[in-house]
Amino acid sequence: MTREKKPFKFYLLIFVFSALIVIAYTLYEVLARDTPVSDVYAMWLMPFLFTFFYWGSDALILKFSKRKKKVDYEAKFLDDISKRMRDSQEFLVEEFRRLQINSKFQEDLRKAYQIHQEGETEVFNIQKLERKYKKGTIEKRAMKHVIEYLKENKELPITE
Repeated sequence: MTREKKPFKFYLLIFVFSALIVIAYTLYEVLARDTPVSDVYAMWLMPFLFTFFYWGSDALILKFSKRKKKVDYEAKFLDDISKRMRDSQEFLVEEFRRLQINSKFQEDLRKAYQIHQEGETEVFNIQKLERKYKKGTIEKRAMKHVIEYLKENKELPITE
């Protein structure tokens, strides 16, 4: 559930509704029970207090729920690559599942993310990823999309 800041109109309606309830109760007490007005005038503060506490609690909840959320760049990277692979329509669902459980391929995806984030080094470079798999394998076809993505986004490394 996403928390949103409620408009001023919302709190105004709460105030009006609670004020109507207090006015109705005051009229009932004064007219039906012959209670002096001095005994019920303290109730007139209730709409103000109720609305203020409602607004304050909403503000606190919004503040705590909207703490700066850290962006997961690795998940975004993987989502971009999987979207590219889905759009190509080269892979079946079973092939996606096989790639997910292939630990060697997943490790190479982590290396690709490292290249994307920090740039190429002697240990992590695109050429090693290109030569890693045999032609015709699912991993080679998938790695082709990863490498294309890395080459297209080479100029824009992610900085946190």
